Amino acid sequence: MTLTVVGGLPAVGKTAVCRELLRLRAESQSPDGPPTWLRIDSIEQALRDSAEMLPGMPGGAGYYAAAAVARDVLASGGDVLVECVNPLPVTRRLWEETASVRGCRFLAVELICSDRAEHRRRAQQRVSDIEGLEPPDWQAVERRDYAPWPEADLRLGTARLTTTEAARTIICHGLTGGAR
Repeated sequence: MTLTVVGGLPAVGKTAVCRELLRLRAESQSPDGPPTWLRIDSIEQALRDSAEMLPGMPGGAGYYAAAAVARDVLASGGDVLVECVNPLPVTRRLWEETASVRGCRFLAVELICSDRAEHRRRAQQRVSDIEGLEPPDWQAVERRDYAPWPEADLRLGTARLTTTEAARTIICHGLTGGAR
């Protein structure tokens, strides 16, 4: 059982990399099957739609809900892939604790886009695939409270790597025992 968390600022390519990772895992016909994909944006939008979380509120509830689901999936023997900004040490500790409680491997991945112009272009041109979710604009991305994640197992630059290269790196790292 592995808990893989893919974090990074909005518009660095987290969704594209996670989708490719799932595609590659399904293609490989791994006996484990693809991991359960938990998207914090989907969970938080559902909370906003239910009026349990107001627009603009910090998204801690989405992280805690996802961690609870992740614990259940891990307890059943499944792998979990979490996609989230994961902006601060407190959110990162939540995932480490979730993996530790279940005695599973933990793979922390930070995606970055070192090409500022490309990152801005992505932020300005992206369209949400989650009904009702308005992605942050470039100014919101720039103002985002986000601390670099030096303790991540992998730090991948999506300005240089293709989506497939990034996904393969995550799969290889997770499958070769590089996870904690």
